[in-house]
Amino acid sequence: MSERHNSAARAAARARITAAIILSSALIGAPALAAHKRGVSPGWGQCRAADPDARIAGCTQVIQEIAKENPHNQAAAYVNRAGAYQAKGDFTHAFEDFGKALEIDPKSSVIFAARGAAYHAKGDLDNALADYDRAIVLDRKSAASLLARAQIWRAKGDVEKALASLEEAAKADPKSTAPLLTVGALHHAKGDHDRAIAAFSEALRRDSKLVAARNGRGACHYAKGDFDKAIADFDAALKVDAHYFSALVNRANAWRAKKDFARAKADYEAALAAKPDSASAKKGAEDMAKLIAKKASGAATPTDAPPPAAEHEHN
Repeated sequence: MSERHNSAARAAARARITAAIILSSALIGAPALAAHKRGVSPGWGQCRAADPDARIAGCTQVIQEIAKENPHNQAAAYVNRAGAYQAKGDFTHAFEDFGKALEIDPKSSVIFAARGAAYHAKGDLDNALADYDRAIVLDRKSAASLLARAQIWRAKGDVEKALASLEEAAKADPKSTAPLLTVGALHHAKGDHDRAIAAFSEALRRDSKLVAARNGRGACHYAKGDFDKAIADFDAALKVDAHYFSALVNRANAWRAKKDFARAKADYEAALAAKPDSASAKKGAEDMAKLIAKKASGAATPTDAPPPAAEHEHN
């Protein structure tokens, strides 16, 4: 694949994104902790504010008279303030508040998942893994925790454990496509294209307009040398998003492999229009222009370089 990014930067970005997903699921999507119930303190008005400083101020006001709140609200105040501290990069205070929340509700999978996300964001993979494990023991159907644990195993280099956790996540949430996309990407990266195709196909069964799954499955067909099936998937992706860069480059590569240089050139140029700084699209268009010119001169079908690797989202 062309235009690679630094692997360490990608890993760090994955950690931040996954942690954000878990926090969103834990603190916003789960009413058990996100909302207060019949709160006493006027500080609740700010204790769920988007601005971290405002939230810290509001939750602190609640916590100053925490005994007046019911246990649910007590835990919610500490968790919400912990999330605000984390947003500011103050992990010390965040972990203190998560700890206090767990003293109040030691069997909350949501709090363990949220603290795991904080460890994850900090780069402390071992403690993050431990908290995600605890969250999963308490709630086997927590797809967000299973997905996050898979990312930890992936970051630690254990692809098989990552795949196992992802498959659990896909079963836990029958509507979710995120685990299946990652399963497909991991199998594709391993060269197990048939299993990758199966995962991408299941993702498409859940969401037929999921362009990443169309592109991923097409990339697998391309890797297997089945260029017609690959083009069919790239076509389907581009019907949903005509400017989807990866599908444009991949379809160009497939046309190129079939020696249809004119169509390949058109797709490379469309990809370059979508992403003007793309070296792969620029080189592809230039290569096709040269090959088309040679063919027009009356020469035999010119020899081309081996088809490039497919563009796809391994994240």
